[in-house]
Amino acid sequence: MSETFPELLRDRSEAERQQWARWVLGSHSDQFLPEMLEAVQKLDQQDPIAYGKPVINPGPKADDLLVITSAAGQHCFVMDQPLPCRVVMLDFTGKGFPPGSNPHGFEELSIPCEGMGEAMNAVWSELEMPPEDHYISVICDDVMLSSGDVFKLLALARLHNLLAIQPSVALNHELSGENGLLRQRPCLSMHRVPFVEMMAPFMRRDLWDLVMPFNRGKGSGYGIDRFVLTTCGEHLNAWRFAAADCVPMTHIRRGRTIQKRYRNGLLSKEERYLVRLRVMLAMGFDIDLDVYQQLESMSSKRSL
Repeated sequence: MSETFPELLRDRSEAERQQWARWVLGSHSDQFLPEMLEAVQKLDQQDPIAYGKPVINPGPKADDLLVITSAAGQHCFVMDQPLPCRVVMLDFTGKGFPPGSNPHGFEELSIPCEGMGEAMNAVWSELEMPPEDHYISVICDDVMLSSGDVFKLLALARLHNLLAIQPSVALNHELSGENGLLRQRPCLSMHRVPFVEMMAPFMRRDLWDLVMPFNRGKGSGYGIDRFVLTTCGEHLNAWRFAAADCVPMTHIRRGRTIQKRYRNGLLSKEERYLVRLRVMLAMGFDIDLDVYQQLESMSSKRSL
């Protein structure tokens, strides 16, 4: 172990480790994202994710965990058919659910959360996790999806043995212009991507368990997607992520939170940098320990 983080990629060749170190800390996104995309395209030539195998009852299982974040019951998730999996509605205000705010009778959890990082930590600490080979998803309150979409997403995940999947980004989504990797593509069920965003990811339990220690003390989800999910996926020898083109997501709230300062005192971009340093430590590389310890000390401050 490195600090409290699982060791990552320690048994790989030095050339491979140096490549990952470059992607995690040594290069700008304009450099590492095209390189990561090229890497997964090469993987797809060897083992295309478009091919899978039939399974019994593809789709949600009873022990899959779907968490819908909400502001006291206000969210964008549409129930167009019943879901056979466990569904929990998380109120991130901590004020609880007013009468009539949970008409479907979902399991309820009310705990103050500033962002997706803290919401994921609340799920990890407060809820029983599903069994091995099951999936976990924490969905942002401002992402519009339906229960029918969940059937498609989890069917694709199981039929194609995916470690993680997310809805593709609709063309009217602000991320569509910022990041074409996740943009919905015509006439496809899904396409392979280097990472999945934190707005509506569906992660297999083994990936979730490996990822979550790196999320400790964070308010935001920044850095988890591009640096932790990717490295952990490769460590598991299962870097098989997809964006589902048959399930585009709509993000109804404008604006990003990259400049937000959380109650631990860190900006989102500082939390992202802390995550990058944690991954470098987990891989066994030297880092600026003074900067790292300062950021770690701040991340431990969770006072309201």
